[in-house]
Amino acid sequence: MSDEFWNNLDQYRELGLDAPRWIASSSDELESLAIFDSFAKTKRSNYLTDYSWFDSFPYSGKNPEIVRRLYDFKDFDKANILKNKRIVALFNVHADTLCDSQALLKMLTNFCAKINPKYRVKCVRISTTSHRESEIVLLDYIDVHRGDKIGNTAINTSSIKVIDPSERPDSPVNVAISLTASLENLLILGCTTGFRIIPVYDAPNEDMINCIQTNHDMFSSKYDIPIDDYSSIKTGKLFLGATAYAHTEKQLPVRYDLIKPGMVVLLTDKFGSLSPLNIFTMEKIEEFKPNAHNELADSVIKNEIIKSLTQPKFSLGKIVAKYSPELGNEFDISTNIVAVHPAGIDGALALLHLARISNSHLKIREIPMKYEEFAVRATTEYIIPNSTSSANGCHIIIASNEVANQIAEDLKKHNFDATIIGDIIEKDGAKVTISQKLRYYMAADRLINRFELSNSI
Repeated sequence: MSDEFWNNLDQYRELGLDAPRWIASSSDELESLAIFDSFAKTKRSNYLTDYSWFDSFPYSGKNPEIVRRLYDFKDFDKANILKNKRIVALFNVHADTLCDSQALLKMLTNFCAKINPKYRVKCVRISTTSHRESEIVLLDYIDVHRGDKIGNTAINTSSIKVIDPSERPDSPVNVAISLTASLENLLILGCTTGFRIIPVYDAPNEDMINCIQTNHDMFSSKYDIPIDDYSSIKTGKLFLGATAYAHTEKQLPVRYDLIKPGMVVLLTDKFGSLSPLNIFTMEKIEEFKPNAHNELADSVIKNEIIKSLTQPKFSLGKIVAKYSPELGNEFDISTNIVAVHPAGIDGALALLHLARISNSHLKIREIPMKYEEFAVRATTEYIIPNSTSSANGCHIIIASNEVANQIAEDLKKHNFDATIIGDIIEKDGAKVTISQKLRYYMAADRLINRFELSNSI
């Protein structure tokens, strides 16, 4: 194995991002279900919503003004708080803090009580660090312009979820991964115009910071997306992420209240597209080469995955917008998407989120996997908890059967492998019934046990 690979791994650890730990969970972010469980206990809180994967506000033709503030969890200047603004929040927390869900919940609610925001904090992301001194809270305050509503603005914040440990931490690939991830939730909402990114980044020295900034500029130029540099967050360790927003002149397809029995569950692309990346990295770490190892084929697959992680899928936003109602119109289930939900890193776990926020019983009849052989190996040989984790472009759409088939055809024209995987069978109680085959793709009982497994599917 090349010394460069091990040098990269050592550098990641020193910078606070442990690549092998990411492989074990398919993400360096806190497991989404743990966040959901914690937030579900805050329903009586005046500060946090129980669960949301984005925030939005009226669009009047002008971009919002965003003011960024960094805070220490325990000691910060209250005079630095902007109470009357909307907020998106990014918490960078030591890994040990996240072992106790009660401690996490207390930390979140105590901090939000201190800042006492006017609006509930809907968009919250939590990333982990191995360095106590790197714990921070980043709040982006949003000032919305008044005026006649001509559309909706959606906003999202994120930290890097996937890394390529064969690349330098500040490489164009890793920077592009972090920026592209911030756009994913906006695209599945049907945003098509006004994309803008405000990176969240840091590194231990000026050379790395300059390299990251150069890569920001390259990404901006390549995709014609303005990037506003608010400077590094000055933790002295590696951090890659971003807040992003965009507009749509359509209604946002998030009417979970309109979901009803008979509607179908459409997966925009197959689950499991990150499994090969896990396998390739584990093989390097363990210096294990299976029989008949085809390095050329592996290289092709890896390049496909990296391409998906680094290139925004703007066609997805256009297709979702096509099937979303015009501003001011009612949702028509015969022509419109009723609801969407991101899958991505969560993979099949996103079905649990959807069931809970819509209070619906989903019956999932198919589990389409992009690289099934790799997913099974990742589960059985490497005991990776969730091998359904996916790269960009894998999301969930709820619609009538007719509309879903039309959407699937449109998606396939843009190289998505869309499939209707199940349907809504009840609208009273959150549950996901799925085939026992799920055990081939999830090694963690704590995840499997959240589903109702069936032998008859």
